[in-house]
Amino acid sequence: MDDHDPYYYDSDDDGTASDTSEEGLVEVPQDDIPGYFQERDGRLFHSHGSSPYPLPVDADEFHRQNGLNRLLRTLIGDLFVGPVRELLAMSLGEQRRVVDLGTGTGQWVLDMAHEFPHVRFYGVDIVPIATRYPPHNVLFEMHNIMEPFRYQDGSIDMVHARSISMAIQDYRALLHEVGRILRRGGLFVSCEWGRFPAMEDGSEVAIRAPRAHAFFNAIRDTLRVRRGIEPVASDIPHFLEATGQFTNIETRRFLAPVGEWPTDPARREMGREFREMMILYARSMRAVLRDGPFADYADALVEGYIRDISTVSGIVSTCFTVHARRI
Repeated sequence: MDDHDPYYYDSDDDGTASDTSEEGLVEVPQDDIPGYFQERDGRLFHSHGSSPYPLPVDADEFHRQNGLNRLLRTLIGDLFVGPVRELLAMSLGEQRRVVDLGTGTGQWVLDMAHEFPHVRFYGVDIVPIATRYPPHNVLFEMHNIMEPFRYQDGSIDMVHARSISMAIQDYRALLHEVGRILRRGGLFVSCEWGRFPAMEDGSEVAIRAPRAHAFFNAIRDTLRVRRGIEPVASDIPHFLEATGQFTNIETRRFLAPVGEWPTDPARREMGREFREMMILYARSMRAVLRDGPFADYADALVEGYIRDISTVSGIVSTCFTVHARRI
């Protein structure tokens, strides 16, 4: 059995005194991995029946996730927001631990593991799509993040949650579980995209880009009706406060251009790349829309949105970031 296999767990946790419970972790044999996927409309989706996550888990989606990881790093200026370097600083005799929820391809974890080689990283997702040969300080695990985590109370230094809102029907319950596993002074970091586009000059999207507005309206209603998923990006700070478990809650908003309309060369390039990612997102959402109240209009909604972000100047997407300390 290879101790670099992400689904094999070293029982002594790199030789350190482990604060996590490893009971029940098993290796997923290579031959069994196809059993975690199902094909619909020519796209590959997870087959975990209890997870509401709607997007595909195939090559196009991997390209989108990795592209967004690069763009977000440029947009926010780092791999994270908040006092992460201070929190993860090496301390003699202490093993720092970070959990990445909805890790996807695992690219954020791999980037972080390179920057913080003394930190133990756990990437959690419902499908085995991350590399099977991660660095020595990385473990990829399969888990539905709507269910309780295996980690013991107060055993984790940081929980990172990027773009997980479509995998969660009760974000408040998730935050209580995050609060349980974080140590006192531990850090929660969230990064979610708003579910609606905006105009950089503050004008009405419904007027300036009506097809984009209609596309996201249909997505919102479909996710609510078919999967019980609500848009929560702007509500996470209030949810954190309501738990009574967090303090020093800090929020920021970052605006990403969609399209090549910015005059600044760097923003123009970002807008071009971000538009590519949003076209992939729209095409991935086609299968979702076909399984809901807008099934008859799915193709028109997708193509209309792509037309708007290809022709209308000033469209932006909003990235909401939050970080908070465990009391």
